[in-house]
Order: sequence, then structure tokens, then C-alpha cells
Amino acid sequence: MVHRDGAQQPTTDVSSAGNVCLSSWQERDLVCALSYLHLACGQGAQCVALLQLIVRDNSQDVDLLRILAYALISEGLGDQALRILDRLDTLDDEPSSRTHLMLLRSHALRRAGRMDEARAVFQDYVSLRVGTVLIKQPSEGLHD
Repeated sequence: MVHRDGAQQPTTDVSSAGNVCLSSWQERDLVCALSYLHLACGQGAQCVALLQLIVRDNSQDVDLLRILAYALISEGLGDQALRILDRLDTLDDEPSSRTHLMLLRSHALRRAGRMDEARAVFQDYVSLRVGTVLIKQPSEGLHD
């Protein structure tokens, strides 16, 4: 908001708000886009700060939680990412998400210093991934 004297004032007092409530899906999508931009530019800390403002303890927004988990991992915060991934395990019932969440979990475990568990989860991921990729596709090129 801009006052008559030209000074710009924030429309939401984030410091006292604790958690910011998004009033529309457009605002939520904007936060997702900004978060992706921060991550793409190597600014994971800003991404984490932005998402933590809007992701509440009872948040059921799977997309926001996925971005937050990835950002936490990129910042080396494996234990916090594991808590988010535990929430995602209960919320995200899409079968196609299982392998992606498994890969994120292995990275989070690695960042948390739990290397044996990380290796085991990664091996499970590879096994699951190989099982889904082994679909015969017609070969290209010259044939006899």
C-alpha cells in the first residue's frame, strides 16, 4: 500500500501475523511460483522462509508441502524435511507420487546424517523405479 507521502507500507504485517492466510488459489499459486524461482536461483533459504509463512502445522496442501520438503533438503535441513515427508506420506494418496517421495526421503535421510537408512531407501527407490521402467518399447533404427 502506498501512502500519500509516497512511502510504501506492507499490506500484511508478517512479523505479527505468524502465519499468513492466502485468500485465493491465485495467491497460493503465486507463492508456489516465487518459491520455485528462489530454488532455481539457489536461494533455498528464502524459499523455506516464504513457505514456512504459509504452511501451517495442519496444512493439507500437498504441492506446498512437496516444495517445502525439497527446499529443506536443499538447505541441509534433513530432519525438518523428514517431518514434512511423514505428513506427505499420510496426505498424498497418488500412486505416482510414491517413487518421488521415496527419492526425496533418501535425500532427506542423507542430509540428516542417516546414511545407512538413506542407502536402503534409495535402493528401494531404484528397485521400484526399474520395475516401472521395464516396459518394452519398439526399437528405432534399421532392422534386419
